[in-house]
Amino acid sequence: MGWRVVDHGLVTRGGDQRGTSLVEVLAALFLISIALLGASPMFVLATKQDAAGADMGRIGARATARMELLRTTPFHDLDPGGSLVSDASGYFDASDPDVAVRWEIIDGGGPTGTKTIAVRAVAARQVIGEPNSIELRTLRVR
Repeated sequence: MGWRVVDHGLVTRGGDQRGTSLVEVLAALFLISIALLGASPMFVLATKQDAAGADMGRIGARATARMELLRTTPFHDLDPGGSLVSDASGYFDASDPDVAVRWEIIDGGGPTGTKTIAVRAVAARQVIGEPNSIELRTLRVR
């Protein structure tokens, strides 16, 4: 392989002058597109899991805020009642359309002079499987 002069006085190195053909480029693009199509469901799943994680953070914060409010309420002001599965008057918070928060107060749910407080927050949307929910419980003593 030596140097040789080609059209218009350009000097090139001798040897194989073959480049990439259009067929080779199309074949490479086809293989890359197959790989991307195979990976696309993973991106969809990752997006759904990210949304579910965001829901868990939101409902966890709402449940914790309600539980802290109930824990700081004077013991004698905690009237028994409520439900964790349905909206009972005075025992649910629907101020956030993305999260339903319900609570239940059980008188004497443990030793004498105690009240059991349960708070449940449920995400309004269903991202993967059942809507995300969290339940917190505590025992208050007189």
